Amino acid sequence: MQNEGFVKVAKKSDIPLSRMKEFQVNGQSVCVANIDGKYFAINNVCSHEGGPLADGNLQGYEVECPWHQSKFDMRTGEVKAPPAVEPQATYEVKIFGEDIMLKAGSGSPQVREESKDAASMVYTLVLQERQVLQGTDILTLKVSKQDESEGRRKLEYTAGQYAFFDIGDIYNDPKGPVRHFTIASSPTEEFILISTRIRDSPYKKRLDSLQNGTKVKVRGPLGKFTLHEDYTKPAIFLSGGIGVTPFRSMIKYATDKNLPVRIIMFDSNKNQENILFKTDFDNCTNTNKNLRIIYTITEEQNVTENKEWNGEKGRIDMAMLKRHLEPGDLVKSIFYLCGPPSMVKAMQETLDQNLQIPGERIKVEEFTGY
Repeated sequence: MQNEGFVKVAKKSDIPLSRMKEFQVNGQSVCVANIDGKYFAINNVCSHEGGPLADGNLQGYEVECPWHQSKFDMRTGEVKAPPAVEPQATYEVKIFGEDIMLKAGSGSPQVREESKDAASMVYTLVLQERQVLQGTDILTLKVSKQDESEGRRKLEYTAGQYAFFDIGDIYNDPKGPVRHFTIASSPTEEFILISTRIRDSPYKKRLDSLQNGTKVKVRGPLGKFTLHEDYTKPAIFLSGGIGVTPFRSMIKYATDKNLPVRIIMFDSNKNQENILFKTDFDNCTNTNKNLRIIYTITEEQNVTENKEWNGEKGRIDMAMLKRHLEPGDLVKSIFYLCGPPSMVKAMQETLDQNLQIPGERIKVEEFTGY
C-alpha cells in the first residue's frame, strides 16, 4: 500500500502557514510545522530540558524552544543554537490528498542514531522514600525502577547517566516545569536514586513536598558521562558538592560488578555534614580493593564531640592531586569532573595548564544540576 507504515495526524487546514502544532503519534509527542506550504515533523520534547517545541517560535526552518531558546532545524533535527547539545529525532512526512501522514523514526540515519537518547521513552515511577541529609539542604529521593504504566518496563540506564523528571503541578517557574537529575543509583540496584539541593523555586518547592506513593514521569536515560571501558586506565573522579551523584552510580556499579578498574575520587565539600553518600562509599571501599576516596572540606571546621576532622582541607588543587596520585596516574588516567561551574572550570585549568593532561583524557559533566 502507498501509505503503509504512515499514520494520519491532521488535515493540511489544521496547521496554518508558518505555524506549528503538537500531535501524539504512537505514544510520542510530535511537533508538525507548515513551512512555505511544506510540512515537517520533529520530536516535540526539547532534548535540553524537555520544553514543548510546538509552543515556541518558528523562524524559517528553525524552531526555537520556549523555555531556554535552544534552536533546531525542522528538516534534520540538527541543533542550531545552545544550550541543547543533543539533536532531535525527525519524522518522514507525506501528504495524501488533504491528509498529513507521518512515520516515526524516519529522519536521516545520522540524526536518528544521534537522537536515540533524545527520543527515549517516558516511564511512570512511584516515590518510595525521601530523606533530607541532616544539617544540610540536600534532599534525596528514591523512586521505583518498575514502570507503573501499561508497558510495565524497567528503567534501564548506564551508570552516570541522567533523566528528566516531570513531577506535575509546576507553575510560573522560569526554568520550566521539568528538571534533569543525574541517576545516583547503580544499574545493579532495584531503585532510582536522585539527590538535589532544595532552592526557593516553584519546582524545588514542589519536589520537596512530594509524599511517598506520588507518581513521577521520568524521561530518559540520556548522557555520555559514563565510565570508560578500557580498565587498564585508572579513573580519577574530581567531585564538588552535589556533583558527586554520577560518581556514586559509577562506584557502586564498579564495586557490584567487580570491575578491574582502579578508581580514585577526590570529594570536596564545605563541611562534614555535606558529605553525601559517605556510608555508601565507605561500604564500597571496604569491599573494593581498587577504590580509594580522598575527602576534603573547604570551610573552617568547628571541632565538636566525634566531629574531629582528619581528612584533607581546602579546595582540590595540583598539590593535593600530587600528594595522592602516583606518577603513572597522571600519564594514563581518565579524569572526570563534576561540580559547581566555578569548581569545574578551575579543575580544567589545573589539569590542562599545570599538569598537561590532554583534553581527550578529561570528561566533564555538562548537566551538574547547579
